[in-house]
Amino acid sequence: MADQAHRRAPTGQAQENPPGNNHAYEELRHLIIAPEQEELADIQERLDDRARRTQDVSSVVAEAIIMRRDQRGDPSLAQALAPTVEETLRESVRHDPHPLADALFPVMGPAIRKSISEALRGMLESFNQALEHSLSARGIQWRLEAFRTGKPFAEIVLMHSLLFRVEQVFLIHRHTGLVLNHVVARSVATQDASMVAGMLSAIQQFVRDSFDAKKEESLDSLNVGELEVWIEEGPDAVLAAVIRGHAPADYRLTMKEALEEIQQRYSSALENFKGDANPFLSAEEILSRLLAAQHREPVQARKPRAALAAIAIILLVIVGWAAYSTYLLWEWRQFLHAVRGQPGIVVISYNREGGRYHIQGFKDPLAPDPNALLAQAGLDPKSAEFDLAPYYSLDDTIVAQRARQLLHPPEGVTLSENHGELRVEGTASPQWISRVQERAPYIAGVTSVDTSRLQNSHLLQLNAPKGAIESVILVFPIGRAELEPGQENAIAQTGKQVRDIVAQAGRLGEQTTVELIGHSDTTGIEGTNMLLSQERADAIRAILIRGGVQAANLRTRGVGTTQPLRPEDTEENRRLNRSVTFRIAFTPMSY
Repeated sequence: MADQAHRRAPTGQAQENPPGNNHAYEELRHLIIAPEQEELADIQERLDDRARRTQDVSSVVAEAIIMRRDQRGDPSLAQALAPTVEETLRESVRHDPHPLADALFPVMGPAIRKSISEALRGMLESFNQALEHSLSARGIQWRLEAFRTGKPFAEIVLMHSLLFRVEQVFLIHRHTGLVLNHVVARSVATQDASMVAGMLSAIQQFVRDSFDAKKEESLDSLNVGELEVWIEEGPDAVLAAVIRGHAPADYRLTMKEALEEIQQRYSSALENFKGDANPFLSAEEILSRLLAAQHREPVQARKPRAALAAIAIILLVIVGWAAYSTYLLWEWRQFLHAVRGQPGIVVISYNREGGRYHIQGFKDPLAPDPNALLAQAGLDPKSAEFDLAPYYSLDDTIVAQRARQLLHPPEGVTLSENHGELRVEGTASPQWISRVQERAPYIAGVTSVDTSRLQNSHLLQLNAPKGAIESVILVFPIGRAELEPGQENAIAQTGKQVRDIVAQAGRLGEQTTVELIGHSDTTGIEGTNMLLSQERADAIRAILIRGGVQAANLRTRGVGTTQPLRPEDTEENRRLNRSVTFRIAFTPMSY
């Protein structure tokens, strides 16, 4: 527009738009174009944003699939989804087959059981029939024929002994060709009933169209290999019987009577049939009467003795095998229970493969050999394979056993463990006691050590002389640091005892310290009493040194009135508090 305005301007004349006009023009332009540009920009942004585009598609993908599925006759959706669904199922089964197995279980379980049941029933019938004809000259002849022709023996027996057998009966709605009910003889392989009914209706229509037959006329029978199909038509229903062999003529009368009974009983349901076959389920009783069979020789009501004997033997073998397997399983479970309760062995998993049990888990080096446990349980060690990784068990029994192995306790010392606490009881040398206190905390499974019940054997030997010395009390006069007269023998005897115990303790590797404790009664000032008690202890120390006791073994301590020996309620007790007593301590010598 600006260019056009410029062209309309006279040549040589400058064209200028006032600033106010430009602003108004831009506002007008924004009002006219801006909404469309914003919408276009939003659309472009939505197209460029992969996450928003995915969200838009996800909101309608379910409805799109339903709409495309409803387009009958168009297989493109199924063709497009089939590879993805197949790959999804394959990957799901490869990753974890249990969810799919659980989903199919309600359907597969009954189907498998029914299939196995039918197979076993057919096998037993064939087995009984074969036994009935195996122990005779004719049976041997039939076996030779089966060997010569390559056919199964049961098929040869059936071919020679069976006159006819009605294997299947179909009840079909005449106007629609749909199956109303269908019964099958035992041990007969079945086909899709709807497909068979449809083929019969198609053949009937083909015959009418090909031979210009009247509507009332129909095909009465047809042959399919060794089978013959007899057909009876009523106003609204059709009966079709699949027969092996040659049925007698009166069987057709039986079919007519059955069809007439069905027409009479279900006339209303047949006239108003719209595709629901449920009203005709009760017709199975009538149809089952048509499953007739006739053999050339009457079947004996009594089972052959050979068959009963063979069945009894088979049952005994099965029962014996089941009992033996159950016993082995019970025995094995008992062994597993014993192993799981064995300290130091942890069973993670086990399975049976190739006739051997495979056991995985962990085993402490001090735990018993599982193969030895197998032998003790009466099981063959070759029947199991153990894959047990080493580990340190924290079981109390194993921890105590580990402590005994590492500490080598002497005779008379017992070790026990309870929730991480190692308890040591008995009598041992001070060297071993020192080793226990040093090493025990580093044993796997030990968190603390209790040696309160552990006695030093050396100290036990020194207890008697120690007690004799510690029972000595040397008394002093009031306010004096010299012994009362008459205690010369007591101090001499005490000196000898101190020398003896120092020597005996040295032989046992113990350092002896004799503490001389000075006491005073409550007479006088406490400060003076404390000094006096120290002087009394020093006086006895000097006497003992002169008597041959080493000064290094003697220590003195004055306690004043702080540690009275007796309550001062009598003069004698007051006298005993003016004394010196002895305390002896032992420490292991350092080498």
